[in-house]
Amino acid sequence: MDILSKLVGSPSASPSKQANTPQQRSIRFKKVHDQLQQIWRRQNSSKQDAPADAVLVCFESIKKILQDEVQTPAPHLCARHVSAFKVYTTLAQVASGYYDEALIYETLDIFKVLIESEEVEFLEEKGFADALIGFISKISTTGPIMVSVDTEGKIVEVLFGVAAKLRLQPKLLPTWFRPTIRAEAGINTKAEKDVFPLFYLTLDYVHHDGRVGDFARTGLLYIIESATHSEALEKWIVESDLATLMASGLGALYSQLSRKLVLSFTRDSIPAIVSFSEASRPRTPPDAEKTTSPDFQAHLATFLSHLVFWQDVLEHCSSEDVKQSLLDHFKFLFLQQLLYPSLIESSDVDGGSSVAVLTYLRCIIESIDHAELLHVTLQYLLALPDETEESSTPARPTTLARRRKSQTLISNLAQGQEKPMPDLFTLVDLVLTSLQSRNQQTVTATLRLVSVLLRSQHQYAVSSIIKSRPSSDALPARTIDAHNRDTAMLFSFAEDLIEHDDLGELYETHLQDARTLLESHCCSARLLALPGSAVADLSSIKEHSRLVQPHVIRLDDPLIKSFVSLLEDFLVNDIGTNLSLTQAFSTLASCGNTLLDFWLLGDPVQREDALDQGVASDDDVDDSDHGDTITINKDSDSKLTASEITLKPRDFKASNQELDRPTHSTSPVFTALDSLVQQVERFRHDIQEFDTYLAERRHVFRVGEDIDKAVANDLPPSRRSQESSRPSHSQVRGVPQIGSISQRLRSDASSATVSRSSSPRGRQLNDSSTSTLVGRLNHLRISPSPSPSKPGSRTFSPSPLQKDSVPSDSIPSSPLKRAITPMGPADALHQNIKVKTRSSINDRIDTPDIGSSETNSIRSESVTPDAKNVDEIREVTLSHLLTNVIILQEFILELAAIVQVRASLFGEVKFI
Repeated sequence: MDILSKLVGSPSASPSKQANTPQQRSIRFKKVHDQLQQIWRRQNSSKQDAPADAVLVCFESIKKILQDEVQTPAPHLCARHVSAFKVYTTLAQVASGYYDEALIYETLDIFKVLIESEEVEFLEEKGFADALIGFISKISTTGPIMVSVDTEGKIVEVLFGVAAKLRLQPKLLPTWFRPTIRAEAGINTKAEKDVFPLFYLTLDYVHHDGRVGDFARTGLLYIIESATHSEALEKWIVESDLATLMASGLGALYSQLSRKLVLSFTRDSIPAIVSFSEASRPRTPPDAEKTTSPDFQAHLATFLSHLVFWQDVLEHCSSEDVKQSLLDHFKFLFLQQLLYPSLIESSDVDGGSSVAVLTYLRCIIESIDHAELLHVTLQYLLALPDETEESSTPARPTTLARRRKSQTLISNLAQGQEKPMPDLFTLVDLVLTSLQSRNQQTVTATLRLVSVLLRSQHQYAVSSIIKSRPSSDALPARTIDAHNRDTAMLFSFAEDLIEHDDLGELYETHLQDARTLLESHCCSARLLALPGSAVADLSSIKEHSRLVQPHVIRLDDPLIKSFVSLLEDFLVNDIGTNLSLTQAFSTLASCGNTLLDFWLLGDPVQREDALDQGVASDDDVDDSDHGDTITINKDSDSKLTASEITLKPRDFKASNQELDRPTHSTSPVFTALDSLVQQVERFRHDIQEFDTYLAERRHVFRVGEDIDKAVANDLPPSRRSQESSRPSHSQVRGVPQIGSISQRLRSDASSATVSRSSSPRGRQLNDSSTSTLVGRLNHLRISPSPSPSKPGSRTFSPSPLQKDSVPSDSIPSSPLKRAITPMGPADALHQNIKVKTRSSINDRIDTPDIGSSETNSIRSESVTPDAKNVDEIREVTLSHLLTNVIILQEFILELAAIVQVRASLFGEVKFI
């Protein structure tokens, strides 16, 4: 072909080009349409079905012509022909007469093309609306024709297309929403559906999984948004059964969740610190389900996605009447009729129903971030007074009338179903009794729930779970000397557990984690906001930031007592329990409005008196000896490095060899930590090569961390980005979790973690479910090898709570009858060690009858928080003991870092 032919086009290409003109397409379209009408008339006259293949060919041709026309400039003659001759009615009638899914699918595609047409507005034509609604009604979930999931997806896509157009073009609403039908036909179920059939057809698919449910939920949101432009639609939605269907659907999904759960890890997700411990794995009852089960994960994800849909509806709904109707139905039909009864009927003696309920509550609180929905949920479960109704502005008469009608409907639905109310047994009671449980799984699930409440919903925790009092202005601030003393004591605890050279590097990691932990707490927004900034405006801060005021935790607080009781048994606790316990402690200490005095750092008055007495009696010490203190620079951008901070506590400890304090000024947490350190000293004395085993075990976990980093660095950039961006379950509306010791040592299938590089102030976020400290060493088996003992090579610092160090010959003998020698993992690490614990022996009580005949036996194994403690001997393996010692040291360093960063971030230390 020469150049001229290329420029003007070849003769063979000209007919093809002419065949794609609007006129040619119109001719071909009319021809196919006539052929389809002939088939349809022949079928009606002869009462015999025409072959489905011939009809399908016609439908495919019509779709192809319309799709080609959409991609060309106007005029669109084929679309005009469809509108003029109501071709869509013929298509719907023909397709409805065949039980052929391929034909149904092609018809839906044609309707989708017509909806997206720009030249002809089919959505304004009532004939088009009737044809589409009638066709979908026959093939939908309630229709006589059964279709596959793919076809259901196409149905919802078409409905979504209509809803999206109604949202953008309110003038189209009268074509699809016809309130006059109810006035003509009277109030009945069919008439209600005929008023707005698009609404009910979309609602039928809201509770489906996958893309079908996603399209349906979004389409329903668009329809509810349209109520902003129509008072008639707003009134109809309030009086419809939308809220009832949504609440009952959510309840149905909750009922599908397993009644009994066992917290577990998969083979790929179990962290090394758990896999290397010799703790027995929890037994799974026959009717219980593991949290790692794919079926459970799928059901939980579906339930949480619908919970998120609830808050999406509330956020997109500008009508207060619709919003209040939804909240009322959520409270009465879901919380009162389903969630709360499952809470009081749970027990930790029936195989894990308490674990299930506590886990579901945690996931619900993590998934909700809508203030009103959260308030309704926690206000009911915690039996808090509803202050919003008293402070709210009077509603309009029409609003009150609609609300009364809605509540009347709810009362009729709940009539004859007497359910207990949370006035006698609240979520607080469940938490406190579960923390006293002998079932470690129950305790672990409870601690995880408490951590979520303390971190993201602290205003509700302060007024319910935690007993506190407002902080007094007369309460003395910590001096720099007292701060140095507290930090040095924590370092003394950590060094006495395990002595290693990289303590400064480890502490620097905890400082970064502590800053992230403190900055991301829900109460820190107002505390750290600069005057005049947008964040400083209360209207831009969540309500809890305004409600929570500086407070002091009382020493008789049952929650603190339970935490300390669990801390006293730290060495024998389950690994998962200890990881959750340390997270709960760190979360509680990270609130800037919760002072650390009394419960963590002791009595401030007694502390200052002790310091004054120490200075007055120390006549032999020159004033220059007190100059080497930990200086806290209030400028966060210029502060001491972690290595310098580490050296200064050591120097401060060296210059104050007696870090003692009176017993009455010691905090319960410090007392428990000192007791644990003394227990480890006794094991070090009685178990030969204890330090060697401890160092080898710590080395194993450090190797795991190095392997994790090496593997991450060796990944290609594309693969690395995929790994870093891979979502986890709790990232669905979940509260971001911080890289504390609990998360660095644990990989939880139901909660996401954020590495220590995560910071709201500029550090890069990096979500990962893999422990950054221990790595995944599932298949790595490193055991401590015998190494020569080095007696006398280690000197122990004095106990911070005692005046003199404990000489080795005065250490009481532990229950272990013979010393263990390094014999390899098959012998030494599996040896049982007897540990004296302070276990709670409680009188069993029955829960009073609160409306259910089964309640008396439901929580018969519950325990009272005020229990008498007696000594008890428990056995754990050496391997389990070593792992808990390592976790304990990390936890102590984390506490020291939190105390250090709080002093700088919140200005809690006075310089005198």
